[in-house]
Amino acid sequence: MSAPAIPVRPASPALAMFLTLLAGATCIGFSGIFVRLADVGPAAAGFWRMLFALPVLVAWTALEQRRPAGESIGRGAFVAVALAGLSFGIDVTLYNAALGHTSIANASLLGNLSPVGVVLGGWLLLGDKPSRRILGALMLAVAGAILLVLPKFTGAERVTGNLFGDSLAVGAAFSYAAYILAVRRARDRAGAGYVSLVSSAICAVFCLAAALALGEQIIPASLQGWLAVAALGLVTHALGQGLITLSLGSYGAGAASLVMVWPALVSVLAAWALFGEQPTPVQAFGGVAILAAVLLVRRG
Repeated sequence: MSAPAIPVRPASPALAMFLTLLAGATCIGFSGIFVRLADVGPAAAGFWRMLFALPVLVAWTALEQRRPAGESIGRGAFVAVALAGLSFGIDVTLYNAALGHTSIANASLLGNLSPVGVVLGGWLLLGDKPSRRILGALMLAVAGAILLVLPKFTGAERVTGNLFGDSLAVGAAFSYAAYILAVRRARDRAGAGYVSLVSSAICAVFCLAAALALGEQIIPASLQGWLAVAALGLVTHALGQGLITLSLGSYGAGAASLVMVWPALVSVLAAWALFGEQPTPVQAFGGVAILAAVLLVRRG
């Protein structure tokens, strides 16, 4: 007599989407590690990141356009996508350059100020006054940023260079804020695959032009360099961004908080494990303050 079959409970769709989101955010968290391992310039690393991701994005766009309920693409959408590509190109170049002058932890945590930049820009430029909670989050983020850079005024070497790297990371955060705003506008009139493909292609052109203008090393000189730039394109950009886009479409906008916080934590822990970049207690408190501020901003 055979044993009765044990019913297998299917996994919850919400749980599956959450794990998908977590996986995508983890992939993005390793971008700083891959850039450090690549033997090319900052803008060149951004170019290879886009180039290796393009075949995947082409396939995604082709599948998207085969759906019966296709979305019309207007000129306004292309303008928004072009602005997104340029903003992302500036973001990638500044963030990659920051990694040469500061720690991965500082670059990743300060780069998480982008939601704060969106709120601040809406307040100063559009007159959209934030709530008291958001104002508190802005003050908390500023305090966290100060704590991150404070140890660099203690007489350590390369103070100027390190502060320069931190400034580049902040610039990358505000560039990414502009990218987010442009993508939101583009997604009103075009599919996610089209937006990702065209913005990535424009970003690749921008990064290549910047690399040539700055006289950077463009071609990887070692197997490690090739593997690193390939991982940037396939793991960080195609897989990471793709999984996040897929999961946010089903899981809900509330999960965006995880997208902003988790990659920074992954970057800090990975840099600590691989490169021995252990943050000081003051910097750790600053990082926690920034991540808490991001969560408050995302909650509104």
